[in-house]
Amino acid sequence: MQFTTTGAYARTKKFIDYLNIFLTVVICFIFIAIIFLRSRSGLLFPLEFFLGAVVNGTNAAKKFILYEPVKGGILTAVAVVLLVLCILTLRVTI
Repeated sequence: MQFTTTGAYARTKKFIDYLNIFLTVVICFIFIAIIFLRSRSGLLFPLEFFLGAVVNGTNAAKKFILYEPVKGGILTAVAVVLLVLCILTLRVTI
């Protein structure tokens, strides 16, 4: 997380980085909870997929900010796939 620019661009990039770190820790805790709860995990699977989609979406936004549209597009596609999985698992658990 090295920033060579200043202003709103650097703050946005730093915010996205810290958000991704926080969400990654939350995803790890949810994954551990799923392992221990097994059949009683309920809404944790859809939540796991949703948080993964948010992480990939914010990384995609950062790539678009850095003028890397191919990497941003790939991350956006992964985020959409994770959102579809979130919706599918949500429908199964309800």
